[in-house]
Amino acid sequence: MTGFYFLIFSGAQEGRASANAVRLSPPEPFKSPPEIKSREQKASLQTACETKAAWLRTRISIPVNVLIQTPYVIVGDYEISTLDALYQKAISPTEYALNVSYFDRPPDRPITVVALSSEERYQQVAWDLDQRKTGSYYGYFQSNDMRIVLNLSTGSGTLGHELTHALAEIDFPAMPEWFDEGLASLHEQCEFSDEQTQLLGISNWRGQLLLSALDRNQLPPLANLVEQVRIDTRREALTYSYARYFCIYLQQKRLLSPFYRKLRTSQEFDTTGEQTLKQLLNIDDLADIDADFRLWLTGFRQVKTPLNTPR
Repeated sequence: MTGFYFLIFSGAQEGRASANAVRLSPPEPFKSPPEIKSREQKASLQTACETKAAWLRTRISIPVNVLIQTPYVIVGDYEISTLDALYQKAISPTEYALNVSYFDRPPDRPITVVALSSEERYQQVAWDLDQRKTGSYYGYFQSNDMRIVLNLSTGSGTLGHELTHALAEIDFPAMPEWFDEGLASLHEQCEFSDEQTQLLGISNWRGQLLLSALDRNQLPPLANLVEQVRIDTRREALTYSYARYFCIYLQQKRLLSPFYRKLRTSQEFDTTGEQTLKQLLNIDDLADIDADFRLWLTGFRQVKTPLNTPR
């Protein structure tokens, strides 16, 4: 494999991603990655990355290559040139755009990205590293070790999702769970702005799940989404969808970035984000925008949605 490019920014169908995962050039909608100035790295962080890389080599039972682009330790059963393309064309531009909109604190510890080319190798490495037989065959983020493990044969949406989690863990570790998952899910399917400095969420399979709940009168009020301390695992898929599309709703109103930064500064007094939302939206109760959100959501009925499946 001579060149790798994630499909997340092109809006490609995840169901067909395995046939298109390796490309010599980026798809047209992506244009080219923004020019990113190199940052000075602390020697201690570089050393920590080298230590992490050495540890990974002792734990992973299949042949892999390792590339260090501090603070990232990128591991995979791909050639080094492919891992470098993964960093240059996907990880670095994504981090840059996320930093423009949300994150101010640079990584102070290694972030590992393990990229595997098949379901079998993904499951093997998940077991090697975490003694985990994962139910998700797309990927996961292990927060206590800042490690992302990906099955790239399923497509690219998981990278944007899990990288958002990893960078948010550093910048805003007390982020409410609904918002953490909503922001991460937004970046499963997105595109660069015209200036190529922001990532804009676009429709994906989660929208159909949300519209189905709306049609069956099973979509709870927005207050139910925001007020929950922990996501109810019995309604996890619906909650992720709800949070994702509410984040897109805020983004289209140019309020998502202000909400993130304002909530981060007031987290001690607003643990769920409800009060911050009311201030930014200039409302007394979240019920005041329920009807507007639902009307906005129905606009996605006419949107052609990529045939993605749950990550």
